[in-house]
Amino acid sequence: MKALVFHGPSDIRYERYNDPELTVDNAVIIGVEASSICGSDLHIYHGDNIGKADYSAGMEPFCVGHEFIGTILEAGPDVHTVSIGDRVFVAGGTGCGRCQACRTRRGACKLATAFGLSTRLQGGQAEFVQVPNADRTVRAIPEGVSEEQALLLTDALATAHFGTSRADITPGDRVAIIGLGPIGLLGIELAFLRGASEVIAIDPVAARRRHAECLGAVTLETGPDTAGRIRDLTDNALVDRAFEASGHPDAIASVPQVLRHGGTASFIGLPQGRASLPMNQLIYRNLTIRAGVAPVPDMWADLLPLLQSGRLSGEGLFTHRLPLSDGAEGYRLFDAREDDVLKVLFTK
Repeated sequence: MKALVFHGPSDIRYERYNDPELTVDNAVIIGVEASSICGSDLHIYHGDNIGKADYSAGMEPFCVGHEFIGTILEAGPDVHTVSIGDRVFVAGGTGCGRCQACRTRRGACKLATAFGLSTRLQGGQAEFVQVPNADRTVRAIPEGVSEEQALLLTDALATAHFGTSRADITPGDRVAIIGLGPIGLLGIELAFLRGASEVIAIDPVAARRRHAECLGAVTLETGPDTAGRIRDLTDNALVDRAFEASGHPDAIASVPQVLRHGGTASFIGLPQGRASLPMNQLIYRNLTIRAGVAPVPDMWADLLPLLQSGRLSGEGLFTHRLPLSDGAEGYRLFDAREDDVLKVLFTK
């Protein structure tokens, strides 16, 4: 098959790679129809660290990508919820499906990982991919859900829902969203659905701020006095809730400064560098802090009805469509933030 393969920082190649085979009974083989680049894929592209993995160091080449949809071509004997021929979307990562943590959904599976981080679980920016633990990880695309929405359900939309839900947004709240990649922009829609009276959206990129304004947010350019400008906007009240979706150390550090006393912050951006929070502020101002990685399949039950009813759209995020063969250019474009790119979709 052909796939996008990681060979090192800034070195993603479209080339031949071994076809996947069913290696576990609870897996399926998917013929990939569309895939997309996530902001976290750029950590790999930059040679950063994700967990214990150092992508600046030499490693065996692997297929990248954890956001993909397609059609089931093969299924193992322990797959019961989907069938050959089903058109499906896939959670961005999975566990073994057999351990106690997987069966009870308590704790973390020791084998859990995202697709496209290493040879351990090959990515879906490829013609074909094996998906283990299919009964939990794969879902048939229902009526009323578009191709682009199905791709968003694989990670970005589920993560935005996870993050905004843990921010405890209640009707009338004023909400700050810091980082306006696709997850942050989806967070604006979700914050308003939860009853936010005002969303203040913060990002250095003008095109992203324009998109946020179209969603009804008030926007600010990232700067050294973000808290001061939010004080001006809110008549010194600051915000009730904050959702941090970038992982940048400066963005993380700014969150306690924009929250009112007793406010709540939710962090989902993968932290890079020396990210930290000031404990004195958290304690003496009674701030609630939550952080984590979304259990993507657990988010689908809430999100699917919102998409099917039209109350949630996620429209306009896929600004660029390229064939998979142009994958290297897609990564370069996305990394450089050229041409007002928000999200890149790869077709077969």
